[in-house]
Amino acid sequence: MKKRYLAFAGLLMLAFASAGCGDKEEEQTQNVQVTPTPAPTVTAAADLVDMEVTQEQNVMGEQTATASKATIINRTGSEIGAIYVREHPEDEDDEEWGDDLIDGMFTLENGEQAVYYFEPASDSSVTYDIRITYTEEDRNECFFRDLPLSTISQITLRMRGSGENAVPYATYMTGTGSSEVSTLEDVMERLGLTEDDLDSEDSSDTEDTDEDTDVTPTSAPEPTEAPDTSYEPEPTSAPEDPSEPVEDPTPTDDTITQAEGYIGQSFEDLVSGLGEPQSNEYEDEPETGRTGYHYYPNFTVSTTVDEYGNETVAGIW
Repeated sequence: MKKRYLAFAGLLMLAFASAGCGDKEEEQTQNVQVTPTPAPTVTAAADLVDMEVTQEQNVMGEQTATASKATIINRTGSEIGAIYVREHPEDEDDEEWGDDLIDGMFTLENGEQAVYYFEPASDSSVTYDIRITYTEEDRNECFFRDLPLSTISQITLRMRGSGENAVPYATYMTGTGSSEVSTLEDVMERLGLTEDDLDSEDSSDTEDTDEDTDVTPTSAPEPTEAPDTSYEPEPTSAPEDPSEPVEDPTPTDDTITQAEGYIGQSFEDLVSGLGEPQSNEYEDEPETGRTGYHYYPNFTVSTTVDEYGNETVAGIW
């Protein structure tokens, strides 16, 4: 009996010992604390760059808080290599012009433009002169004088005619005006020219061609002699040789047909082919933008003007 009791007691102690190991392991397991992984910090998104913001090209002068700005467009037909601007002097023969504003930074092809920043004069009545030189060394420099540069935002440098006899002039819009201003008449008056002078220069090639024809002009009868009425040529009859044109000083429907051929092309091309109109008007319309109306003796030309000052023939009537 004593052996059985001892054996039973031994088994009982072994059971207690086994139960104690299990509790310790479980307690250790429960005391383990899991540290959560912190969430990554979300960084602020980088500022987006507005790629649609365009920068001005061909800039002359210094852009300051008080500077005025004028856009100068080249419509002279040749590439400009230098531009000078000065206040209009009292002495027309004054040769002081200051520095070249372009100074090798760029050139202006025909149709291109530059932006000029300048400090306006305290007197609003002060006008300015512009002088340009071309990249072609054999081209003469040109002058555009007495311009109200501080009151306009865009000025176009133009040329009437071609070659050595071409006349430089400018067109611009003032802040208070509703139509485009042209300096051509002032330039002609300063140079002592008339429309007939310009027309004769523009048509010099045609006159040379007429001298090569074999048409003999009819001599005028002597004042004391009765004119010979045995032959009266009809002024409207076509010449025997179809290649010889019928000269008519008044505009005809053929002129209108010729003008219609410039629809969709530059207004400058039409002026080069048909000459300057008698008058010009411009209107700013909300739906169609800026529209020009150019009046010739027997027809009218309508044009559209884009934001860069390019003028295109839209219609003839």
